[in-house]
Amino acid sequence: MSIGVRILFLDGDRIIRVSQRRFERLVDRDLNEAMPEYAGQRLRCAMVYVQLADRKPVEVVRIDYMVLPLDPEGRVDSDLQSRKMMLAGEMFGFGMTGTAERVVDFGPYLAEKQYRAEYKWKPTENEERALVDLALEH
Repeated sequence: MSIGVRILFLDGDRIIRVSQRRFERLVDRDLNEAMPEYAGQRLRCAMVYVQLADRKPVEVVRIDYMVLPLDPEGRVDSDLQSRKMMLAGEMFGFGMTGTAERVVDFGPYLAEKQYRAEYKWKPTENEERALVDLALEH
């Protein structure tokens, strides 16, 4: 058995399945890849990890929910992706300066709160059920 991934974008009530290759080109800001129909929007994305048996999905292992901010051309917004990476680093204290005093640093907590507010989303029960059903289709 192995693990596969299904990339799904949510646009209102519509769920659009995107190939992993196209998703990677989009995230890598390949100039030949864009989604102009979603230009300037914050696109909800679900990465559904499925267990495969004989190359067929049999079980959902995990689902990650993220928001992809797109620029006016429909590519991933590089400025907002940089902000995402900065917040992720702050969450784990990579941006901290050392201090000899005993202090409570709220920076990682605040960065995580901001990261979740801007770059994560939570599905409704119906959305989650639809994502699982679509991911398990052969």
